[in-house]
Amino acid sequence: MNRLENRVFIITGAASGMGQVTTAKFISEGAKVIAVDISEKVMDMWKEQENVMPIVVDVTKLEDIQNLIKKTKETFGKLDGVCNIAGINDLSYPLLETDDQRWDKVMELDLKAPFRILREAIPLMIENGSGAIVNIGSYAAIRGNHGPSYTAAKAGLSGLTKSIAFSYAKHNIRCNIIHPGGCATHLTLGGLAYHPAQNDLSNLIKAMPVKSFNTPDHIADVCCFLCSDEASWINGAEISVDGGMCTC
Repeated sequence: MNRLENRVFIITGAASGMGQVTTAKFISEGAKVIAVDISEKVMDMWKEQENVMPIVVDVTKLEDIQNLIKKTKETFGKLDGVCNIAGINDLSYPLLETDDQRWDKVMELDLKAPFRILREAIPLMIENGSGAIVNIGSYAAIRGNHGPSYTAAKAGLSGLTKSIAFSYAKHNIRCNIIHPGGCATHLTLGGLAYHPAQNDLSNLIKAMPVKSFNTPDHIADVCCFLCSDEASWINGAEISVDGGMCTC
């Protein structure tokens, strides 16, 4: 459909999961993508793909972010939007077993990194005269069913989204957040060492009248829609893409 034809987007987490699939979706819709990931795999994955500039970036480092925006401007001369997809969870460690290291690690990647990326990127979107931002939140931000660090980071990202939506609407910049449920990626299905407290959530999900896992394609489709002209009047929205888990 070429809904994003000739538009330039930064997508983080582009070497796997939702980020990888969203990058492919945006390319198929005519966009040019700066594919960002901390893994070197992003180079091999996207280096031969037309209309993609892969770049290894540690989004928890301000210098890396500033270099990312600089390269974007030098290469494309503009920026039409950002999809903040890179993130981690806290493996459901409860409050009394969450040390400062775990808290800080989750906050750095899930909340501070999007804050810094958008602080650096929005001036380029203002120059461009418009922009579309999509942040990836979580069902946990609505229901509080992970550990405190992940739940707080994603709830904070929701607040950041709304603040940006309010402040920069006058510059024709929109900012929305998607709350996935469980998404079937290598991270969720790869046997990570979750805390036993995760059993409480697992038992809750089993009792729900909805499927517990969606696929990265579901998230990519909504990211694409929110960055297209079809969503021109959607700003500051929280959109659950979870098959109805948030209603349970």
